[in-house]
This record gives sequence, C-alpha cells and structure tokens, in this order.
Amino acid sequence: ANCMAKRSKKGGGGSKQKPQHSQASSSKKKREKKGAGSKSKQESPQDGKRVTFVLEFPSMENMASCLARVSAFLEDPKHHGEVSKPSQVSQLVSSRYAGHNFSLESFKKALSAIGDLTKEEAKVKQAISAAVRRGGRGSEAYYIIAHVRKDEKTLQHEKWHATYHFDDEYRSRVSGVWGMVKKGSPAWAEQFEKHLSDKYASHVWVDEFQAIVLNREYECATKIVNLLQSILPKKEPFETVAVSL
Repeated sequence: ANCMAKRSKKGGGGSKQKPQHSQASSSKKKREKKGAGSKSKQESPQDGKRVTFVLEFPSMENMASCLARVSAFLEDPKHHGEVSKPSQVSQLVSSRYAGHNFSLESFKKALSAIGDLTKEEAKVKQAISAAVRRGGRGSEAYYIIAHVRKDEKTLQHEKWHATYHFDDEYRSRVSGVWGMVKKGSPAWAEQFEKHLSDKYASHVWVDEFQAIVLNREYECATKIVNLLQSILPKKEPFETVAVSL
C-alpha cells in the first residue's frame, strides 16, 4: 500500500503517499484491447509471465470507496482480519493510502470475508475477474496495484511491492538488509517502525521498508538506498496490464 506520508504520507509516512514505473516484457508483440476510460490499453498477458494488474482511479476518494475495506482487512494496524462497514471507510487509515497493493489470492480472501460488496467494490471485482479470465492463469500468477491517475511516484512504489511479492530471492535479501539495519542502526529502525505502526500491520513492515526507501519517501542513509538498489532484479519479474474500470 502506499500511505501518503511524506507526500501526504506513505509516499512517506503519516497519512500517505508514494510510487511509479514499468518495463517491457518480451520481444513478441502483445495483442492490445481498448481500455475504457484510460489512455492505456489492456493487453493479454504473455504465456509464462507473472502479471501485475494496474488499476488507475480519478481520485483518492474514488479509490478508497473501491479498495479501502480490502486493504484494511489485509493490513490495517488495528483491524486487519476484521470486516469494516461501508460507513466506516472515511475513518480507515487505508482510505488515506495513495496506493494499494495485494495479491489476487489476498484480494479474493478479503472479498470473501467482506461478503456484501458496495457497487464500487463489485465493479472492481468484475473488472479483475474479467482480466483473469483473459489471462487464463492460476491465481498465484497475479498481483494487483492501484494508484491515482498521473501519480507516477505512487505507481512506482506499488511496483516495488509487486517485485517483492514475485521475486523470492529479492524478498529474502530484503529481509537480510532489514535485519542488518536493525542491528547496525537500531535507533533509525525503531523510528521507522514507529512511523509505520499507525499505518500498517507489522507483517507488511519489511515490504514497506523496501518500497518506501527505494522511492525516497523517508529520510535514511544513502548506503541503505544503494544497498537495496544493488539487490533489485535486473528486470521486473512481471508484466503490467492495465485494467479499465
């Protein structure tokens, strides 16, 4: 997720902010389908590639109405694992996320728990389901990220999450870097965890650490940024597919 923090926060920290970026995936031409309401075109995923679906929203308010309850169920610091009511959306910390991220399997789990979806949530579910049918792969091959139109910084932040999710070696090495930081700079690590604690459940802190630091959303030593950059895979381990709503 991307909490607008230094931006508003999460693109730094407090209330929330962040992300951006993408990469071409193969020499073969992809079939393109016209995407409604967006300049980007929808593409049929290539065989054998993991896919990150990109959802673009006109505003944070609109994005929150569609995804805040999902993110709250998955990573709210106090209420993860609980179902929030539509009337509570504006009070959820996830309503202030500048971006959202989760695997397709986690998305399905959250929707199943929520049960009675709002019109906005149902629209997103239908769009994702249609994209999965076009892709023709198992749930584990898909990841979902969301951002507000033209917010490229947050888009990149969310893509770091997708990389962390799909690349086992990178994820393991990030954990090693975080352990090194906690040991070598305990005061900074404690301050950073405090920064995250009112925005995310602790099980996503290491993932947020790499996305926030790589996106330069929280002040830290240059050597930490350089170290994370040095362990990034040379190519994104997924292709991005725009999903029109």
